[in-house]
Amino acid sequence: MKAIIAAILLVWTVGCANPGFIIQPVEDDPSLLVGLASSPDGASDTKAWHDHPVEWTTGDLQAVLKRLAIQEGSGLLDSSRKQQAVFSPEDLIHLIPALQHTFNMARPSDWIVFAVWGSSEKTQGLQVTSGGMFLQDQQLHILLANHRERVSSEEDGIQAIRKNPFHALRDVKRSLLFYPTSYVVESRSNWIMSGFESPVSELVLDYQALLATNRPEQSTETAEAIASEIPKTDPITSPGNNDELGTLQEEISTLKEELSRIKQQINQQAEDLSQTTPP
Repeated sequence: MKAIIAAILLVWTVGCANPGFIIQPVEDDPSLLVGLASSPDGASDTKAWHDHPVEWTTGDLQAVLKRLAIQEGSGLLDSSRKQQAVFSPEDLIHLIPALQHTFNMARPSDWIVFAVWGSSEKTQGLQVTSGGMFLQDQQLHILLANHRERVSSEEDGIQAIRKNPFHALRDVKRSLLFYPTSYVVESRSNWIMSGFESPVSELVLDYQALLATNRPEQSTETAEAIASEIPKTDPITSPGNNDELGTLQEEISTLKEELSRIKQQINQQAEDLSQTTPP
């Protein structure tokens, strides 16, 4: 028992300190960082090896990334909280080519990491969206640590993300979503990647099934073509974004109406019973 407790404390201590990633930038400029992350001791654990390198087409990456959404709070049924697209059309124009290059360079021991900086339309302050990806057992893992989080203009605030894109700037509960939901294998919080500081939202996708049923035409898409095809509005509020999401919202609305009807019936039956039961 003491040995087990000691092992748990050791894992906790190491995790809380830092995952200890070594970041090798592939694309690095003031608005974008995409690179490879590896642990200092290399790939000693073969069970953690990933299905890298891999070649992505522009259309395949676009088909996956444009369907990602984020919602702060408890989940899909929390209608008071607005869902947003994880990446803007401008993000994808620059991010997709960098991810293609990086996935093609990745080793089985590598994670792919990214950080996208931009300005807030309201405050003109600097914001960052950061996280990582990897392929394992023919499934795509997407991890999101920050989504449009305000970043200090001070050097140390920016460098914290550059040193570890899995570092969450704010401890906030959020849900990483994907539509259609039928391709989601698992959705969870990953505490390991962040070093137990704050959970990273992780989504596991059966991306091959998605691409098999939504196969984009193989073409040499330009940046302008990508921007024109990606919806300009949030994926949840756009009526023509995808049919599956509209169907899901209709089902939720129907279930809510049915639940309300059942509650009314129960209340009426309880009232009738109280009137017929002798004192």
